[in-house]
Amino acid sequence: MWRLQIGTIALAGLVGLILESAIARAGHDAVPEPPPTSTVQRLQELPSLQQNSVTVSGISSGGFFAHQFHVAYSKLVNGAGVIAGGPYACVERILNPYWWFAGVPLDRGSAATVACTHYLGSRYFGLRPSSPRADDSASFVQQAHQQGLIDDPTNLTSSRVWLFHGRGDEIVPQSTMAALQDLYRLLGVPSSQLSSDMNERGRSASHGMPVAKFEGSSRFPVRPCEEHAPPFVIECGYEAAEQLLKHLYPGQIENASEDPHIDGNLIPFDQSEFFAGPSDYISLHVVGYIYVPKSCEQEECRLHVAFHGCRQTADEIHDDFIRDAGYNRWAAANNIVMLYPQIALSSVNPNGCWDWWGYTGDGYFGQNGRQMRAVRAMIARVLGSDR
Repeated sequence: MWRLQIGTIALAGLVGLILESAIARAGHDAVPEPPPTSTVQRLQELPSLQQNSVTVSGISSGGFFAHQFHVAYSKLVNGAGVIAGGPYACVERILNPYWWFAGVPLDRGSAATVACTHYLGSRYFGLRPSSPRADDSASFVQQAHQQGLIDDPTNLTSSRVWLFHGRGDEIVPQSTMAALQDLYRLLGVPSSQLSSDMNERGRSASHGMPVAKFEGSSRFPVRPCEEHAPPFVIECGYEAAEQLLKHLYPGQIENASEDPHIDGNLIPFDQSEFFAGPSDYISLHVVGYIYVPKSCEQEECRLHVAFHGCRQTADEIHDDFIRDAGYNRWAAANNIVMLYPQIALSSVNPNGCWDWWGYTGDGYFGQNGRQMRAVRAMIARVLGSDR
């Protein structure tokens, strides 16, 4: 009990310091323009966080990565929301469509851009490769576990999963999302815990993050639901963040805050302490962000990690994802701390994508993957389990 009391006092002091006087002013935690390239603020432990309530989500490359992280760390992560993502190790077993290369996998880059996604179209030098298959991914998951690279996938049977694919999405084909849904089924996620929304109702969503209404200021015009353009946060009249958080935390989500940045604070932190070597090597930015609701000063909170998509880093779209993708509105009213790790553009990653196809090295998909390991260390820090 005394340890909990001391932790609560410490958290109150931390959050009080963060929020002191500023929470009375709208925009007090605005991200500078241009965004910072460094910060002395270290990511802090938050003693009130529940250790067993970690969930993740992501859009596009962030969706692929959220799923990858969920599978690799299934003992830690209790649920995942995936918007326009795909199945684990999607690029590893896409076969070359030419008969004289029968049984030979495509290179990862080609598999990522013409099969798992259609970023460069749907053909490999004129021929269409096969779509991702759930049983291939399931086999790869079992192999990775046997090699000690990921947690036991039987942990996933207690997870909750929410999937969304916009019917106007021309980047990630529906077949890829269908393979992801089938993979979760093969890995034992019960139907009652697996929600798949293929956008059969409501406005047709393009490849972007649906929000009910885009209310923040932006470098870009407000993008309607059907448009695929920066910042890739699209106004649809419905909100992905709301739907996924309600599914991941059933029966525990209240109405959203009218002003999450009065009710909490968005804080930059130094990501560089979580990886070794130059940022180009791992393609992680020096600065990440965490949103802490004011309510977490006195009450228990949960942790949700949100992974942006390609071309959605703070350098490229400023704060349109970390402030305006809808998460913070629901987090503020529901005791959810939001962790927003950030990718950096680099020579091997010019579009600022999370690594789900191996540009950081062969072990990208497991717990030893450079980005995977760094994000896990960030989570350990805020949970206080890195000591």
